[in-house]
Amino acid sequence: MLQILILVCSTSLSSVECQVETAHDVINGPQVASVFQCGRQGQSLLARTATLGRSPGDYIKVVCKPVKKA
Repeated sequence: MLQILILVCSTSLSSVECQVETAHDVINGPQVASVFQCGRQGQSLLARTATLGRSPGDYIKVVCKPVKKA
């Protein structure tokens, strides 16, 4: 299983530096079963969150993280 995350990062950070720990905000999306689903649903989630109030110096990045099993 994968967890979709939407990261809101400052443009002063490169795409590589934009991580959960460095993002201004992290939006948790749904859990999905495959990378394909993560990409498809991540794009849909990104489109729905595009109207969120973010400053002009921010950008959004979609990441798919493996869900840790307990």
